[in-house]
Amino acid sequence: MAPTSPAGALGPHAGAVRDLLVDVVRTRHDLAAEAHHVSKTRYGNGFGAQWRDLLDDVHEALTGHGFPSHKLTPGGYKVGVVNGCLLYVWRVSDAPDAVKHFASSPTRLNCFDAPPPEQMLWEGDFPDTEASELAPEPAETATLVAAVREKMPVVLVLVRSTPRQLQAIQWAVAGLDGTGLVELHGLESIWEPEAASIDVASDVEPFDSGAPVVPVVEVVAQEGPSDA
Repeated sequence: MAPTSPAGALGPHAGAVRDLLVDVVRTRHDLAAEAHHVSKTRYGNGFGAQWRDLLDDVHEALTGHGFPSHKLTPGGYKVGVVNGCLLYVWRVSDAPDAVKHFASSPTRLNCFDAPPPEQMLWEGDFPDTEASELAPEPAETATLVAAVREKMPVVLVLVRSTPRQLQAIQWAVAGLDGTGLVELHGLESIWEPEAASIDVASDVEPFDSGAPVVPVVEVVAQEGPSDA
């Protein structure tokens, strides 16, 4: 049975992996945004190149916790494997239907054809964290564990950002439809910035308290029609 949500795919590690991803992505974004600002460049090529660092940072963080690694060919990108699922973090471009065309390169296409490692599910852990509130029910986990997989499910982490702001971090289980386009299952946001309107609204005195300000109204003499 293929998982239909990131929590179902990542099992008991879902909550800890979510927190790890948010920390890693935010740190990388801050570094890339600062470099963009310092360089005073007119172009976003350098900022957009953070995708490779994102892959390396997340891979390094996951393997640091003992999770397996998988190497995608022909690009040679290393990605982490959690609970028998391949975890790929990706900064989404501004191109229309960018997500649908995620698998447009041979390396990314191979994400969906990666065989599971020999020893999965029992490797890697976050011993300092409590049980994840995102963890699926034991019955669901047992079903996933018992399922015989020839290919690893893919959890795609979507990073939406500009040099001015990290806009959102989302994740979903990704798969290919019959035409080779990517479709997402269980898409959800795992981080988003606080709305600026909240801070603005906090400075505004509510209507249920305080004294209303009466607008100043002045009588203006109106000129009559000209005789000319």
